[in-house]
Amino acid sequence: MELWTIGNKTAVLLLVIGLSYFGNKPSTGWLVFYFLVYASLNLAIHIAKDFRVKQAGILAVMAYSAGYAVYVHPAFALLLPPSGFELVYCCPGKKPILLVAVMLPVFWLGFPYSFYYGFVAAYGYWNYRFVSRYMGKANGLEDKLERLRQEHEALAKRLNDNEMFKRTFEYAAKLEERNRLSQKIHDGIGHSMTGALIQMEAAKRLLAADPAKAEELLQNAIGISKAGIEEIRLTLKETKPPVEQLGWSRLKADIDSFGIQSGLVTSAVYEGNLDIITPLQWKIIRENVIEAMTNAAKYAQATAVHVEIRVLHRLIKAVVSDNGIGADKIVKGLGLTGMEERTAAVNGTVIADGSRGFSVTTLIPCTAHEKVI
Repeated sequence: MELWTIGNKTAVLLLVIGLSYFGNKPSTGWLVFYFLVYASLNLAIHIAKDFRVKQAGILAVMAYSAGYAVYVHPAFALLLPPSGFELVYCCPGKKPILLVAVMLPVFWLGFPYSFYYGFVAAYGYWNYRFVSRYMGKANGLEDKLERLRQEHEALAKRLNDNEMFKRTFEYAAKLEERNRLSQKIHDGIGHSMTGALIQMEAAKRLLAADPAKAEELLQNAIGISKAGIEEIRLTLKETKPPVEQLGWSRLKADIDSFGIQSGLVTSAVYEGNLDIITPLQWKIIRENVIEAMTNAAKYAQATAVHVEIRVLHRLIKAVVSDNGIGADKIVKGLGLTGMEERTAAVNGTVIADGSRGFSVTTLIPCTAHEKVI
């Protein structure tokens, strides 16, 4: 707004200088004195920080210009509209009255200054309306930006709180699981091993005096030890997560982490029996998915990446697709070559397609799944 006001005042001031100098001009000394005072007052207006001081300064400039228009030269009245519209902008509550007051001098001035005044007033009014609308939109955008910033800070705080809660919950879950395992080992396996040890100690003492009783105690100790070993195996089997859960969980965590770091919207789905995917196949799928997502972030100009893992009748299919610009001709670089080499190690293949966005499909033959005992 201040730049607009300075520009308008400068343009009108140049017009006044021309009219007063080439018309019925006063003495040059008085003109120079007036323009210096006028410039000083306007400079003070824009330097002032207090709103009321600005209003008082604008009124002083208008009174100064009106006085010179009456007593020195009527051309100085042309400087009233720029200051008047500046006052209108500073006093939005009294806008209609001030707009009417700005137009009153046109009836007092004679021709041709009334024509010049009308032109300057109309030009100033048009600029005032344009700049007011522009400033209104700019202020609205600033308010919206401030609201978005506050919302972003609130979301960031909530995300940080959620992350801390997640870490606390995970830590508590680990402590609870450790406590459960410790208690189970102490109550079950610990008692069994203690009983077996007592039986063996007793058999050792009776070995010379009563070999038959010693043999019976040793047999009991062996039975207790076998039961303890079986309990250990069952405990480990219950505790260890299935292979498919480890593979999918690690892959999903990698995809989510990549989305946060790259700014891309990521999604992942799976279909079929993931239990038949071996750890080696999961490793190849994971490395190919990460490589394909990295290429999408670097070259595809994409905003979203989608990952699908499907276990078909004889194939494991992993597809990474984005919504980027795609490619009419696919040139194999180190990334795509590396994916092909990794997949070929398990008799699989990689297919790249750039017709609709860009997609990389990894196909791996299913292998016989061995049951873990």
